Amino acid sequence: MKKKLTKIIAMCALAGLMACSVGGCGKTEIDVMDGLTLEFNGVDGQGTARIADEYFWEDAAFEAAGIDGDSEDLSLLGRVMTIEEAVSYKISPRENLSNGDEVTVTSVVDNESVEDYKIKFAAGEKKYTVEGLKEIEQADLFENVEVEFTGIAPDVKASVRYGNSAPVFVTYSLDRDQALTVGDTVTVTAEFDADQLLEKGYVAEGDTKEFVVPECDRYVSELSQIPSDLMEKMKHQIEDAIQAKDWDTVTEVKFIGNYFLSLKPGMDGSDHNAVYVLYRIEDVDMEYPDGDQKLYFYTYGRFEDLLLLKDGTCSVDLSRYEMPEGSAFTKSLSSGDLFWRGDYYYVGFEDLDTMFNKCVTKNVEKYEYETNVTEE
Repeated sequence: MKKKLTKIIAMCALAGLMACSVGGCGKTEIDVMDGLTLEFNGVDGQGTARIADEYFWEDAAFEAAGIDGDSEDLSLLGRVMTIEEAVSYKISPRENLSNGDEVTVTSVVDNESVEDYKIKFAAGEKKYTVEGLKEIEQADLFENVEVEFTGIAPDVKASVRYGNSAPVFVTYSLDRDQALTVGDTVTVTAEFDADQLLEKGYVAEGDTKEFVVPECDRYVSELSQIPSDLMEKMKHQIEDAIQAKDWDTVTEVKFIGNYFLSLKPGMDGSDHNAVYVLYRIEDVDMEYPDGDQKLYFYTYGRFEDLLLLKDGTCSVDLSRYEMPEGSAFTKSLSSGDLFWRGDYYYVGFEDLDTMFNKCVTKNVEKYEYETNVTEE
């Protein structure tokens, strides 16, 4: 009987020793590194590392501590938080990672805080190799971006047209969008979230792109741009208009040249350009009804907004022109562009200076001018 009792006591002592070595004298050891998963995000060269689930071990810890982790009992909340806060991790390096880099994760444990919960955390260190980061690609943010130019130079307007092919949301703006002429350059700027673009594995090839105003219809800006055949058509139109005035006493209608007006940059005007077709009229001086005395005066025909079309031709509305006008009942009741010789008035200008002042001088604030008048 004594021999049998001694054997039973020895077996109990061995069982107690096994419990202390395996469980830390009744404590369950939790390995917080075994099963730890590290995730890598971003692009090669600028990747980041994060732990997929920092609390993957907590179910085992709660079970060993006799805590129902899913319980809604608020009295357990403090114990749950104490256990969760007893373990933390350090990742080194965490950012600016490239495929093939080595990352070390170290666990930091506070076993004193969980001493009463029959658990013990085993600290440790684990190394991981970075993989799966996306190679950085160049993104052309202007692949489907076009600038539409409309209008007549130098009053061309620009607007941006674009599709949604960029990897991230992009907005576009123009540095200039109006008062443009052929050959002008406009710059389109792309505005986007560079960090978001990088997260998707791209860097922008550039954030600006220049566009040039192409050949288009333009307003004539120099007298030399008006071809001779069009000038002849304008002269013919005005000469017909002069003859239609039923000036029976007119003996000669002589073309003497042109005035040309072109709107200055930045100025607002009713017309972008104007060409004056100028004439010297030879008429009978009615003060001498026998016809021995000749009278000379001047008139014009004005055409506006002449165009150089993009096909190289020049265009103007020949039906839209102006000529001097005037009327009078008496010398004191007269208006318009006229002058008196005795008791007779003539619609036009008595001399070139007067006509120049009328056509050019009053417009020089807003218009550049040219003249090729040959009459002295």
